[in-house]
Amino acid sequence: MQYLEALSSAGLTDAEAKVYLALLQSGSTPAGSIVKKSGLHRATTYQALSRLMEKGLASAVIKGKKRYFSASEPQRLLDSLRERQEYVAQSIPQLSNLTKANQSKQEVSVYSGVKGIRTALDSMLGELGSGGEYFDFGVSGLFMDVMGPYWHLFQKRKQRQRIRSRVIFDESVKQRKPALLRGYFGSCRFHPQRNASLTDTMIYRDAVILLIWTATPPIAIVIRNADNAKSYRNQFELMWRAASR
Repeated sequence: MQYLEALSSAGLTDAEAKVYLALLQSGSTPAGSIVKKSGLHRATTYQALSRLMEKGLASAVIKGKKRYFSASEPQRLLDSLRERQEYVAQSIPQLSNLTKANQSKQEVSVYSGVKGIRTALDSMLGELGSGGEYFDFGVSGLFMDVMGPYWHLFQKRKQRQRIRSRVIFDESVKQRKPALLRGYFGSCRFHPQRNASLTDTMIYRDAVILLIWTATPPIAIVIRNADNAKSYRNQFELMWRAASR
C-alpha cells in the first residue's frame, strides 16, 4: 500500500505506520478498535501507540474509564523529518572532527586478482564522485593487457563522471599501444623509456594505489594515509613538470 510506503519513508516502523493509518481512519478510538483495524497483536499495538505518542504523532485522553487515542495531523510527519534533519546537521561538525582526528592513521588493504583490482578501482571512482581527480605515474600499458575490457569501462565511467586524470606514460606506449592513447580520457605526458616501470602508482584524495601487474595473480595495494598521499603527489608533480607532452 502506498500509504505504508510513504509512512515508512517518514521514519515509521511497519507497526507504527499501520497503527497511525488506523488512527487517521477512525478518529478518537479505544485501543481495541485499533487492534482490529490494524490487524496487529494487542501488545504490538500498544508498543506502536507509545512510540507514536513519543514522536508527537498520536495523543490519548481518558473518557469515562476508557483511554481513547487520536492521530496528530499528517503535517506533523514533515515537522518530525525536519527536526531529525536539524539534529543530524548539528552533529556534522562533531562527526567531521572524528574524521580529522584519524587522518594521520594509516590503513593498508590488498586486493588480489582481476576481480580484486576492479573492486579497488571501482571504489576509487565511487569515492571521487563527479568532478574528482586522480594522478598516475609508471604507466606502461599493462593495465589494458591485464584487465582487458574493464580498461575501456574504466575510461567510460571516468568520462561519464567527469573525473579528471593526469597520467605519465612510458613514451614507448606511443608506438606499442596507440589504441590505448586513443581510448584514454584525461591529460597525459610521457617519460623516457629508460625510466619505465611495471607498477602503476595512482594517487587520489588521501590514498595511494600500487598496481603490481606482473605479480601472480596481479595485486592492488591501497594505502590510506594523508601524509603519504601528499608525499606521492609531490613526487608526481616533479615528474609531471619534467615529462614531455
